[in-house]
Order: sequence, then C-alpha cells, then structure tokens
Amino acid sequence: MIFSPYLRILDEITPTSTCIPKKQEYVAWYKKHFKTIEQQQYSDFCMQELIWAFNEFKILVEFLEHEQTIIEANKRYKLLEHKNQEMVIEWLKDYENVYQYAEHFYCKYFEWENDKVVEDKIIVSEELGIKIELSDFKEFIVFEETFNPLITEYKNKFCTQELQSFNTSLKTMIEFHKTL
Repeated sequence: MIFSPYLRILDEITPTSTCIPKKQEYVAWYKKHFKTIEQQQYSDFCMQELIWAFNEFKILVEFLEHEQTIIEANKRYKLLEHKNQEMVIEWLKDYENVYQYAEHFYCKYFEWENDKVVEDKIIVSEELGIKIELSDFKEFIVFEETFNPLITEYKNKFCTQELQSFNTSLKTMIEFHKTL
C-alpha cells in the first residue's frame, strides 16, 4: 500500500494479480487527477513520480479519446469499394488526422521500444507495474492494418520531390497534383 498522497493516486490504477484495469478506467483516472497534477506548485520526489506517470498516460489517453472514430473508420472501410480510388482517397482524408494519434500510439507501444507488448498485455509502465490487455485495442489493430498500407500506397502515387510522402497530408498532395 502506498502512503504518500501523490502516490496513492497511482495506487488507484495499479493492476493487481487478479485485476488489470480496463482502458476506460485508465482514462477516467487520468481525467479525474489531471488538474491535481497540473496545479501543483512544488515538486518533491513523489510528485515527480506522479508527473512522470501522467506523461506516460498522456499518449494513451489522447489515443483512446479517438477510439470511437477508429471504430467508425473500420465500419466504413468494410463498406468501401476498394477499386474506386475516389472513395478510398475520401476515406483516407476523413481519417488521416485520427491516424496521427493512432500512429503515435503504435510507435510508442508496438514499434520502437522493445518489450512494450508482452504476451497479451501492453506495458504502459514497467516501473509502476501498469499494463493494459491487448484485446482492448482490437479496433486499433484493425485500423492500423488497413489504414497504414493504403495511406502509404496513395501517398506514394501522389508524391513528388516537393512533397515528401510522410510529411505532407494526403489532401495537400492531391490538391498540388490537380494544379499541375
């Protein structure tokens, strides 16, 4: 049991051997305590630990705030006429901004850092023992597996030396090429 008032906040979401909080619980916890952390005027060791934990959660919470849109994108993708380039481009444009949050999340937990996904859990913080069930991210995984290959394909079609494919929005590239 944690006795510091700051670290007690962390204790609220620390997984136990019998229970790992669901993603919605992490978001609720983050939103409940965010102002407390932001308004602190001093920074002792416990407070530094708590600020560090909140920074770990920031990417996760930003991503989860867009989850409903990702679910909508997956549903629309299933109905998409994949041979109709206009429809595909429209779908890509509609979800390109949301994909930026998803991509940031993907890079943090799946791509760049080893051991962030262990067995069936995403490790948010090894030091704090905070983890989330991988199954909570099923919709995200579907979105990543459909959006990323399509955006890469279409950006490569419209890419020129002036517009680098990964630094320019699809909409900007399409508009640029219409003016040529």
